[in-house]
Amino acid sequence: MPGSHPAEVLRALLDASSFGVIAVDTKGLIRLWSNGARQIFGWTEEEMIGQRPPVDLELPGKAGDERQRAHKKDGSAVDLEVRVSPWKSERGNVEGTVAILNDITPHLEMERGIVKLMALEKEVQIERRFRELLEAAPDAIIEIDRQGRIILLNRVTEKLFGYTRDQLLGKPVEFLIPEDLRAFHVHHREDYWNKPQTRPMGSGLSLLGQRQDGSRFPVEISLSPVESEGGFRVTAIIRDISERKLAEDRIKAIQQGYTQELAAKNLELAERNQEVERANRLKSEFLAGMSHELRTPLHTIIGFSELLSEELEGPLNDKQKRFVGHIHKDSLHLLELINDVLDLSKIEAGKLELRPEVFDIRQPMDEVLSSINPQAAVKSIRIETVVAIDRELYADRVRVRQILFNLLSNAVKFTPEGGNIRVEASQREACVEISVTDTGIGIPQAEHQAVFDKFHQVGHTTKGVREGTGLGLAITQRLVEEHGGKIWLESEPGKGSRFSFTIPFDSGRA
Repeated sequence: MPGSHPAEVLRALLDASSFGVIAVDTKGLIRLWSNGARQIFGWTEEEMIGQRPPVDLELPGKAGDERQRAHKKDGSAVDLEVRVSPWKSERGNVEGTVAILNDITPHLEMERGIVKLMALEKEVQIERRFRELLEAAPDAIIEIDRQGRIILLNRVTEKLFGYTRDQLLGKPVEFLIPEDLRAFHVHHREDYWNKPQTRPMGSGLSLLGQRQDGSRFPVEISLSPVESEGGFRVTAIIRDISERKLAEDRIKAIQQGYTQELAAKNLELAERNQEVERANRLKSEFLAGMSHELRTPLHTIIGFSELLSEELEGPLNDKQKRFVGHIHKDSLHLLELINDVLDLSKIEAGKLELRPEVFDIRQPMDEVLSSINPQAAVKSIRIETVVAIDRELYADRVRVRQILFNLLSNAVKFTPEGGNIRVEASQREACVEISVTDTGIGIPQAEHQAVFDKFHQVGHTTKGVREGTGLGLAITQRLVEEHGGKIWLESEPGKGSRFSFTIPFDSGRA
């Protein structure tokens, strides 16, 4: 275009373009409105110069193309692709914004059409997949409309009831129920429609189905209400449980037989338990009585052996002194064994009475050590005590002393010459915890519980002491438990043993 001004050429290019071009100044007012913009929106350049644009040209951070929906002069919507860039002067100053608009409404309508087609195709696929799943289900499935008519069923339904699909479609669901139950089912179905809810399989109802040949069979049915475009419907899944019922009946018969047999065994066991309890009671009474009867002559033997050893009635030769010493020593040992039997008999008979009093744990500990130290000295065993308690104990002092004596005497028995024994007393919350640790022969893990059984013997003692009845630890455990405490053992063969027990500080008030 020879002789044409560059601005005229640019204007001609803008008007020839199908794109809309808009330029706005820094105040957001239109300064350029191309012919393409007029074709998109319907407003002329004269109408729009000095007005605000019908699209947003000032979105922050705008980069590349931006899709917007705007409105034309006639009020209809138009979808646009908007590209915005700054409008600069020859000196580089920003004079406003230039936007290029592309009408993409036809393109989007085509996209929406394609999406609809794809959705329809997907619905067809879903319908086909639903039918495949319906036919592959192991149970009979039917769908019922508001009037109770069958409107859908799968192949298993035909096989289960013996009808074809055409024979069942449109029939009332009562067609599959024994005749004498149909009236009740109609009433039940009406109640269900008034308050429909999902009912899972095996909800406790005994239901029957009827085949085309008239035979009946037990079924389980789950119900699920469904709201669809065709109205309110109910899906029913029907399962034949004939084999399960037969198995349940067999199991029930077996259970009844076992129950009767078990009842007879329990009765027999109860009678035997009564006999055992009576025998235990008689045993405890016998042992208690015999212990009392045995202690009386033993005290006499002990007393006279002590008198003889004092030589008040005349001197004894060395041989006589040795004999009297044996009599006295063995009588004391026998008395100790009888006392153990008597204590255990009282505990088992429930006749042991605790006599609580307030005392310092050091008192019974010192008394026990005065008795044990001579035995320990014979074997050169060192006994160390550590007491870290700042409050008194309310318990049976005599029985606490007995517990300590049993544990310490055992420690001396099973500790070799030159060994060590450590007694520790500390406070554990509301209890006193006492531990007796020795460097003795140790006890295998398998016997940690058995050592507290009556008459249990772990093994041979070391030199210098006698074997006992095997009742010491059993009595000790019972005495600790009578006080509301507990006792336990930590030990390994060759590494010594640690017996620990707890007694509540106020166990006498429990």
